[in-house]
Amino acid sequence: MSQLPVLVRRVQQTQTEPECAPVVRIQKMIFEEAAALDASDIHIEAAERLTRVRYRVNGALKETREVPRWMHDSLISRIKVLAKLDISERRLPQDGHIQADESGLDVRVSILPSRWGEKAVIRMLRRGRSLLTLTQLGCGVDTEQRLHALVRRPQGMLLVVGPTGSGKTTTLYALINEIRQEPINVVTIEDPVEYEVDRITQVQVHEKAGFTFAKALRSILRQDPDVILVGEIRDAETAATAFHAAMTGHLVLSTVHATDAISALLRVRELGLDRSLVATALIGIVGQRLVRLNCPACAEPEYPRPIYLERLGLSALNPSQLKRSPGCTHCGHSGTSGRAGLYELLEMRGEIRSSAERASESELRNVALGTGMATITQQAVQLVLAGRMSAEEAYRTCYFGGD
Repeated sequence: MSQLPVLVRRVQQTQTEPECAPVVRIQKMIFEEAAALDASDIHIEAAERLTRVRYRVNGALKETREVPRWMHDSLISRIKVLAKLDISERRLPQDGHIQADESGLDVRVSILPSRWGEKAVIRMLRRGRSLLTLTQLGCGVDTEQRLHALVRRPQGMLLVVGPTGSGKTTTLYALINEIRQEPINVVTIEDPVEYEVDRITQVQVHEKAGFTFAKALRSILRQDPDVILVGEIRDAETAATAFHAAMTGHLVLSTVHATDAISALLRVRELGLDRSLVATALIGIVGQRLVRLNCPACAEPEYPRPIYLERLGLSALNPSQLKRSPGCTHCGHSGTSGRAGLYELLEMRGEIRSSAERASESELRNVALGTGMATITQQAVQLVLAGRMSAEEAYRTCYFGGD
């Protein structure tokens, strides 16, 4: 940047004050600015001559601040103190937590040693947020109705999959929101607890103390649950316990690391579970993405790279029909106008269920497409053709082969 932000000038003007004063001010200003932008994360990263502060807003990192390099160590130490971390340890990664304040903001802190100094990534969790309904998710009438039916099944495993930041937890809680007023016992296992919800029991795991997802799940099964939400299936032990629970009279909702619905089915098979158990216990898999939409005020013709068009199946299209938004005052020069969710639902029934044990990925995809499943990529292409999203964004977030 050619000119230092006002914040930095203020800091430089106060170098004669006690060191803690400008550090405290800049830390509070960073947190307040992140909250005002509704950022999900703050990145504080040192370079050779300065420290950059970036905020993740609507899924994209936005570079907003530069802090003088001489302040970096003090700023990181300030954050460590707030998160009750060891300020003398600079060689190893550390993870901490800053308790929610009166605004309902709860903060998770990750510190990582890097080339020019420790990097801090701060996840902003907002307590007291209203739960969305399935309708508010915007998953489409057909998908909404099918999810409404699945979440009322007396038993089975329903998985939600997608990359980090794709809204999986929001979807899980929208499903819980559908049923939490019914006369049932709902228990969640999370790390961390992201929503505080009445009428359900929420359990926080503590890995360092040995209270893992698997151990928490075994304890919960003795608590007479009807519905169990497992924040993430991370290992074979948790998977085995969760799938057996889904076979013995419990509805289990969870996530796994997978690209889309079909790859999630293959991922579960790789966890060492009996394939017949997986095929029987699974009732559905929701794959999802959050995509950035074009700002209508500055949308203009897009001429994307040929590889984008080829992979999205748009190579025969005149590129001038496509739109992108370079940014303007209406969108804060971000080029986006909010985000939309794209959802694909693979229901485990009929030929899909009979193919789940042995079929290859390509075979499963063909069967799923034959049942009429609308993939995430197909939905993204429709947004591109409507001018609501750029081809570059569709390729970046939604193309992962096989569709």
